[in-house]
Amino acid sequence: MQTTRAETIDGKRDIEMKGAPDVPPPTVTLAPIYPYEAPRQFASDLWQIRGSLSIPVLPRYMTVYRLPDGKLLLYSVIAMHDEGMRALEALGTPAIMVMPHDRHQMDAPFYKQRYPELRVLAPAPSSARRVPVDADLDALTALGICAYPLPGATYHEVILELPIDGGVALCTCELLGNALSTRGFLGLLMKLLGPPGGGFGVNRAVRWREVDDRNEVRRWLRGLAERTDIKMILLGHGAAVTANIPAALRRAAEES
Repeated sequence: MQTTRAETIDGKRDIEMKGAPDVPPPTVTLAPIYPYEAPRQFASDLWQIRGSLSIPVLPRYMTVYRLPDGKLLLYSVIAMHDEGMRALEALGTPAIMVMPHDRHQMDAPFYKQRYPELRVLAPAPSSARRVPVDADLDALTALGICAYPLPGATYHEVILELPIDGGVALCTCELLGNALSTRGFLGLLMKLLGPPGGGFGVNRAVRWREVDDRNEVRRWLRGLAERTDIKMILLGHGAAVTANIPAALRRAAEES
């Protein structure tokens, strides 16, 4: 038995693999690990981890939710070094990975390799993705989680309503953003492609590329604005919204 090491494309992390001497180990190609922060807690069983991409001005967020059995549901995963993964595992054992969007799959193979028993859920499970999908979103119903594809849009964006004390946390991926004020060319670019007027709202780039029924999206946002049980909105790109939720959703609907 020999031990070999397969290096990832960024040359920053490697994975130990064992196999027979005459049988080469499988080659695993993983995305680079970009800078990330420690988990930030929003509720007793709810966290987000802020990460980044090659464009520093565009943050991305992974949502971590602890299920009633103490295991973790992961949404929009972010690959981390060992210390980051140990911090995640201190919250519970990853058990479910929700594929949040057809364009948000970069780090899914990393998680599936680290946790082979991880159950992968997504709408339209037969659609091609970077990892095999085990079941559709209906599997979350038994866990008390409302999950559905974003109405009026393509790319299978998944919306989660995660039960928390006093209501639910609305978890979204691409359509909604919360643009930070940034100077220079990248700041101008974010103003052009992000929510109109900055702040929280519908990202222009996503609306142009992914929305095929603006009226349906608007009806969805207006319906959410009428609810009193949404206590926060967690985003794939942008800081969470934790105050004045109905007003924020009404503004997003009008500008969508």
